[in-house]
Amino acid sequence: MSDDEAPDEQQDPTAQREADDARREAEALRRDREKADRQEAKEADRARRDQERADREAAKDAERLQKEARNAAREAGKALREAEQAERQAALARQRAAREAEKARRQAQRADPDEALVAPADLPADVAVLWRAPAPARRGPRPGLSLEQIADAAITLADAEGIDAVSMARLAESLGFTTMSLYRYVASKDEVLMLMSDRAAGRPPVVGPDVGDWRARLEVLLGLSAPVLRQHPWMSRTSSLLFAVGPNRLAWMEQMVAALDGTALPEGAKLAAVGALSSHQLEWARQVDARASRAASSGGTDAVIGRLVDPDTHPAMARVVAAGVLDESDDVGDDGLDFGTRLILDGIGVLVDGAR
Repeated sequence: MSDDEAPDEQQDPTAQREADDARREAEALRRDREKADRQEAKEADRARRDQERADREAAKDAERLQKEARNAAREAGKALREAEQAERQAALARQRAAREAEKARRQAQRADPDEALVAPADLPADVAVLWRAPAPARRGPRPGLSLEQIADAAITLADAEGIDAVSMARLAESLGFTTMSLYRYVASKDEVLMLMSDRAAGRPPVVGPDVGDWRARLEVLLGLSAPVLRQHPWMSRTSSLLFAVGPNRLAWMEQMVAALDGTALPEGAKLAAVGALSSHQLEWARQVDARASRAASSGGTDAVIGRLVDPDTHPAMARVVAAGVLDESDDVGDDGLDFGTRLILDGIGVLVDGAR
């Protein structure tokens, strides 16, 4: 070995120690990194759990708020329905009061013939009978008939057996009179039908601004007239209702058109809107009555449709059948109005907004 190599051999222990120190330091650094990595993973896992817990709590809070919102909506809906029911009851009370007032007026007319209604001379005969003054009471063992008695008896007969059962002979028999004596009060069955239609319509309530806006007033009136058509299905089967412009029917027209007062609609549009509502109510009542009669005899058209619909050729109707829509008896809402009536009211609303 040369002299130059001797110092290197003397430095080997030092280099070895330095190498050992470097390895130990590297090992310590590795352990520190692993510890730091484990600590970081632990912190990340803790943060993830905290986030999941926060998400669950947020979901619970959101569900609770949604539940509270649904409960609040149900309570609001219930309060609204109760308010509407109270308004309908109040309207019915006003209607009863109006009928009592009309009854008192007629009694006063009988007591004072000078206050009796006088029909214009140029009215058609079947309309003039609706405006005829009540006949004065006669003395004797057998009192005479009143037009109201004739109308009530005919209504009872039609409600029980249908409009076709109303004839002069059957009506006279139900009243305990002869057919010939009945002709002293009414000239024909057409006049009887006119009397029936106006009498069954009853008197409308006086619906003013205190009830609400134009739509609220119309909804009250429509909600009161719809049950009348359901109670007397024959009204939708005869055209007499269209032409029976008597005191009651004219009063209904007055209230319906007056409900649109305060809007910017022209008078022609008001009358047309009321006509559309009235025509739809008649048609809807006719359809409900026809469906009920059909269902009683053959199961109904809706059941037949359900059996005929093929999802491959009638996919839209198949979805309707699957939704159970055909199983519903009618489309009357909580407000007592059917879908078509609400649709027409929405259309009138568009006209009212556009006319402002």
